[in-house]
Amino acid sequence: MSLLSAVLLEADKATTKDIKKYLDELGPKLKDLHERVQMLSWSLQQNFIDTYFHFTPTKSLEQLNYKNRKANILSDHFKFNKEVALFVEKFPNKYAIIEDFNNNCKKLEKSMKNFSDLCIVGESKWILDKANHEFGRFNYIDAIQSIKELQSKLYEIKFEGIGSKALINLTSHSEHQLAIYTAQLSIEWEDIFTWSEKRGVNNVIYSLSVLQCDPTLVQKILKSLYVTERLNAELGLFSHFFVDKLLHNVIRNNCEIFTEDPIGALVFNIKIDLNGQNKPNFQTIFNNLTAIFEFLQSTLGSQMEADKTFIEVFADCIQDKFFNKIIKDCIRMNLPSCDGSYQNYKNIVIELDSFNKFLIELKFVEADKSPLNKYINDTESVLYNKKCNKLLSDVRSLLNHSLSYCTISVGSTNDVVNDSILDESRKDSVYDLSNPLFLPKSVISQNVKQIMTMVIEHLEESVKLPEQYSTQLVMYIKDIAVMYQSIVPKKFKVNLECCPLDTALFFNNCFYLAHSLIGPPWKLTMPAELADLLNTTLLECIQDLRVLGLEKMSLYLQCQKNLITQKIEANELPWTYESYETFDCAVNYAVTLMQELKNTWYNILPTRMYELSICALILALCQSMLDRIFADTRAICEDLVYMLAVRFEDAISEFLSLFEEPIKFENKINVWNKFIKMPKLLKAQMLEIADLWKKDKELSQSYACEDIRMIIKMRFPDDKYRLKILKEIQ
Repeated sequence: MSLLSAVLLEADKATTKDIKKYLDELGPKLKDLHERVQMLSWSLQQNFIDTYFHFTPTKSLEQLNYKNRKANILSDHFKFNKEVALFVEKFPNKYAIIEDFNNNCKKLEKSMKNFSDLCIVGESKWILDKANHEFGRFNYIDAIQSIKELQSKLYEIKFEGIGSKALINLTSHSEHQLAIYTAQLSIEWEDIFTWSEKRGVNNVIYSLSVLQCDPTLVQKILKSLYVTERLNAELGLFSHFFVDKLLHNVIRNNCEIFTEDPIGALVFNIKIDLNGQNKPNFQTIFNNLTAIFEFLQSTLGSQMEADKTFIEVFADCIQDKFFNKIIKDCIRMNLPSCDGSYQNYKNIVIELDSFNKFLIELKFVEADKSPLNKYINDTESVLYNKKCNKLLSDVRSLLNHSLSYCTISVGSTNDVVNDSILDESRKDSVYDLSNPLFLPKSVISQNVKQIMTMVIEHLEESVKLPEQYSTQLVMYIKDIAVMYQSIVPKKFKVNLECCPLDTALFFNNCFYLAHSLIGPPWKLTMPAELADLLNTTLLECIQDLRVLGLEKMSLYLQCQKNLITQKIEANELPWTYESYETFDCAVNYAVTLMQELKNTWYNILPTRMYELSICALILALCQSMLDRIFADTRAICEDLVYMLAVRFEDAISEFLSLFEEPIKFENKINVWNKFIKMPKLLKAQMLEIADLWKKDKELSQSYACEDIRMIIKMRFPDDKYRLKILKEIQ
């Protein structure tokens, strides 16, 4: 045997001696502890079976010296486990091979588990008796919680045979005792807080009564209900009453709130008027609900000492239904109509925000979870959009009215020279955003006046709201202008082509809208930023309206000018009595047309626009008549010449009759001087024509020498004398 082998052998012998020494010490302790556990366990089992199966208890735990024996067993078991742990630590590889000792330790642990379960059921009678004692002293929380803790332990225990039946009896007994406590607690709660409904012929009175005689008892009961998780259940019936009856009627009917103070209680009464004609507004509803919540908080909420307030627990029961009913039956029913002012919108937002803050402070709802936040943050915007959309809808409806359905006079007569957007004769006028413009007197469709009235009202109201709404309204106003330009010309296309009154009214409407959109100007009535936004945003629309109005008027006038020209040009050449009759009929048609237009347009169009329009037709007729004279150079008999001269003179008189006041035709009709000279040229003798050409500067300015020579050739025979005169006209 080598030296190393000898050393290992000696070391192994030494280890075996140490293990034997430990086992000699631990073995008797293990055996003694195991026997004591089994003996006390048997006694506890027998006591448990006698008590909860045979219901004839023999020895009490005191007689078994239970407390001391249990304490000693637990103490010795703790010490034994420490010694075993030291043994395992010292000989980590040897403990596992000591099979007998290891098995005995496992048996001990199993016995200790059974012993622990028997201790629970053995002590259960003490727990139940103590719970009865605490409940009798109004320590409801301790009593109920102790039984609940016992039940949670009993539900984890499993026995066999008679022990299982006894365990069932013990569990049933604990449940029965807990049910008695719960029922008694409910009775106590019903004595503290009651509610009632008393119906009359025209009213119903809801009463909430809270006991005031013993605040300490109220605190204990409330806390007990909360801690034992019974408060939600107890509030179930009241929650139903509160939402479906009290809240329902407070929202829908006017009510009177008053309190009573009988001995030992405080009564809060809500008298509902079922026959009221006027429904309560949102302010009244919120005030009444605030009073009800304040009563609950001051009476029950102040007495509840827990991690949640009474109102928080109550909110758990009714929160969803409460907010749904508030939103559906109160807020939506009381939202101002589209015809209401923006101030009404602001008022409801203020009241709603105040009520929401009250509920948050009361802890009825968390600040970031309140359904009212959406209405507080968005109501102003929603209602504003609603009103603006109503504005567009109303405008669209008004645009369906006929142009001449109902008219109204606007503007004023102003003798002072002033720039006007309706004065198209002024080409050098410059618009100044800081100065008001003169609107000449004219007649417009009443629906256009109504549209601008609504727009102005919306603008005035929007100034009271945040800037974003004013900005949005400006875009709506632009939409209105675009809508008028798009809808009316298309809807009344035939009228604008054939009806002179509708054409004139449309022109006036466009220019009235353009003038109104420029404002008084806006800087005089609106904040500077809003005024600038209006000016920049509406500028294009204003110009488009002016162009559109002029375009429709111009198209109508062009159509009439074409008719006049066509009828004059339809005259056959040369001049005969028949061709003169055709010419005379064409002139009469044109004059009659202008007289009809005078009857239609005079006092409808602005004065200057009327003058421009009629003068445009006069110009077309004058030019056509002159062109017809010079269209054929063949000789004309003297009778026809005289008849043409008279026709020109009559036309001049008829032109003058188209205007109530004298106007300077020469400034508006570029061929006027030429036209009024024609009768004189047609009546004058050859020598007189030559003298006029030499002496009358206006004649030489209006006619070319070839024109005069052509008239002479048409009127006088070809001889030496005519040749001489023609040579003098150079």
